[in-house]
Amino acid sequence: MTGLKQNIYNAQCIGNVEPIEYMVPYPNLRSLVEGQNVKYGEKMVYADLGLTSDKVYRLAQQTANWLVSEGVKPKDRILMDQLPFPQCEILAFGIWTLGASLVLTGDGNLNGANKSAAPVLTITGESNYFKKIKPFSEDHNPSFKPLLQHEAMVFWNKGVGIQLSHYNLLVNANGIQHAIDLFEDQTYYINIPPNSMPWVILQTMLPLYTGAPLTSDNPDMRLGINEGDFQIRFAWDKLKDTSPPSLYVCNENTAFIAMNKMPIHLTAMDDDTSPQTITGHSVMMGYLEDALNEKVFTGNSLKIK
Repeated sequence: MTGLKQNIYNAQCIGNVEPIEYMVPYPNLRSLVEGQNVKYGEKMVYADLGLTSDKVYRLAQQTANWLVSEGVKPKDRILMDQLPFPQCEILAFGIWTLGASLVLTGDGNLNGANKSAAPVLTITGESNYFKKIKPFSEDHNPSFKPLLQHEAMVFWNKGVGIQLSHYNLLVNANGIQHAIDLFEDQTYYINIPPNSMPWVILQTMLPLYTGAPLTSDNPDMRLGINEGDFQIRFAWDKLKDTSPPSLYVCNENTAFIAMNKMPIHLTAMDDDTSPQTITGHSVMMGYLEDALNEKVFTGNSLKIK
């Protein structure tokens, strides 16, 4: 490895545990939607709309086939604008089913994301892609199956692009699941716009990853931005023990860094109140610009402040 690649890898280790040593239950994000369909095909995912695992799986397959018809290839990047629920959620899984990479913006700057991430296709609200996928087959035969270390998405926000792997997303979802104790015999509710990493983990992945349906009808648990049984904190100076508990966001750590002052599973911080550096399996692949990476990956950790 080069010096920078070695520094990034070092930061992604936690103690003596390297990223490759922790086994997540899926080899990539395509397998998440496929695996849940095999196990729980008739179980609700987005219950308010009557979308079961099987229906989500078939929509994702159709989306992948439509993307192929648009000239998208595996490993290509697709930029996604904000679309009505649940189009963004399904589109994300369609992109991962194809083996491509999702580009998501936090600030709505599609032009900036286009210039930096160089997506081959931009899907906007005017696209109405749910209508476009209807004629396509519900079976997709992938020509490429990503590995855990391959890029799954780029999160673009305020002039900076963050690369995240399939492993990053799966590990962070695993960590937050255990932090909030959400499992398949429960239901939960969250409704946040598709412009953040918490949206990816909590609203897109978690219903499938945990098997817990997303519903507004008397859910067992509610999550929200500064509200609910667990409160998402995007802006923070210090980690605090709060009631209800706070879920602290750090995009460089995929999405979440800690619940209250406790780091999520497989994340380590140099301080439990004012962390300056972190290590662990949720640590990003890096910024799109290596000049930024040189500044924050300095040896064995990632500087976040």
